[in-house]
Amino acid sequence: MLPFILAITAINTELGLLRLGGVIISRVHIFDRLAVVLDYGWTDYIFDFVPEPKKSIKTQQSRLFRHLLQSHSYPYWDFFGSISILDHATDVIYNQKRPTKKLDIYIPNVTLDENTYLYQGKNDLHRPRKNALQPVIVFIYGGAWSSGSKLIYTLVGARLRSMGYLVMIPDYSIFPAGKTREMEQDVKMAIQWTYKNCRDFGGDPQQLYLMGHSAGAHLCALTVLDDSIQRVPTSLFGSSRSAISSSPILTTLLDESIDRDKNDMLPRLRGMILCSGVYDIGEHYKHETSRGVEQISAMGRVMGNSEETFRLYSPTNILQELLQVSTRIDRNYPTESQTRHQNLLRHLKSLLPIETLMIHGDKDQTVPWKSSSEFYMELKTLQLGSNVRMRVLTGMAHEEPVVALMPTFGRNAPFRQPLMDEISHFIDGDKSIKTSYRE
Repeated sequence: MLPFILAITAINTELGLLRLGGVIISRVHIFDRLAVVLDYGWTDYIFDFVPEPKKSIKTQQSRLFRHLLQSHSYPYWDFFGSISILDHATDVIYNQKRPTKKLDIYIPNVTLDENTYLYQGKNDLHRPRKNALQPVIVFIYGGAWSSGSKLIYTLVGARLRSMGYLVMIPDYSIFPAGKTREMEQDVKMAIQWTYKNCRDFGGDPQQLYLMGHSAGAHLCALTVLDDSIQRVPTSLFGSSRSAISSSPILTTLLDESIDRDKNDMLPRLRGMILCSGVYDIGEHYKHETSRGVEQISAMGRVMGNSEETFRLYSPTNILQELLQVSTRIDRNYPTESQTRHQNLLRHLKSLLPIETLMIHGDKDQTVPWKSSSEFYMELKTLQLGSNVRMRVLTGMAHEEPVVALMPTFGRNAPFRQPLMDEISHFIDGDKSIKTSYRE
């Protein structure tokens, strides 16, 4: 064990020493587990720099980010948090069918008053919450669908908790243990468990928010959209199944819903926060190919390695086919067609989250911000986007929506305050905030 730590220190002196100090401070027995999770798991950051000729160089560069997370996140949270006010519960089983799937809970301080700061910075925020139920955030982390752990994102939970929210961070099936549908099911179960149990932790089930980053944002959007479409009465698509036979995506989704338990439905979410997400798998595969990382990335295999399945698992493509079908139905009867079209979209909108916030950085090389803008425009075209807002933050890269939220031992990250402002504005409606972004 000691030679392993010394080797890390020798390879990367500054971060290695920080890791060594953090491990000594925190529980030493957890280090082996962390080393496996962080040193051998892929993270989104592995692809977030200008392509180099040799993929091995990219892999080595990415290790710096994992060392940073390991050095800062767990020791900071586990040691310093445990002796202060960071109330939390760990490893709560949320899926009885898969008892290995667990979540961590971050409980806010509910005794705050108007003289207490939830956070201090460029714009101090005061929010009294005496004995009130708190907004709830279920956070789905990214990791290229093939890596990640709730342990890595302890500081994201700590930050959101400090802003006054009850936070749930679940682990979910990742490749190769699971593919897209297994991941969707885990996300759904985490949402359902949270909705049923959040009151026990001071959370308000009527203020339930789903938040995701990168691959996690994709899973959030896909899970919610699939669930909503499968709950729309078939009659709204037309008088017969032939009306949607031209749509492989909708046909598949409706076929999958035939034997679905009515109790297996999602509650309606108060809102959804999507950060740096992938919403068109086919287009993103082309982007990966242009950077020479399509073989390193697990995305193609997770998504079925075919054009058809790429479209099936792409929220943008799902909306495109929905638009085509809804406007094509019964064209010989324009009045009935128009009425059915309006009823279909009205019903679907009543099932989707009440509000959606999309955040992307214009310096994101891993997932270009075009991914979010096209998904946003499809929502607008379908008239599903009246309560959808999109923010493009100038100069922000792919990993920063989560890394910037993490408390550190040094100076604050440049995007910390704008991100906190956006989240607070979205959930709490604070009109006084100021952010630097373009819309």
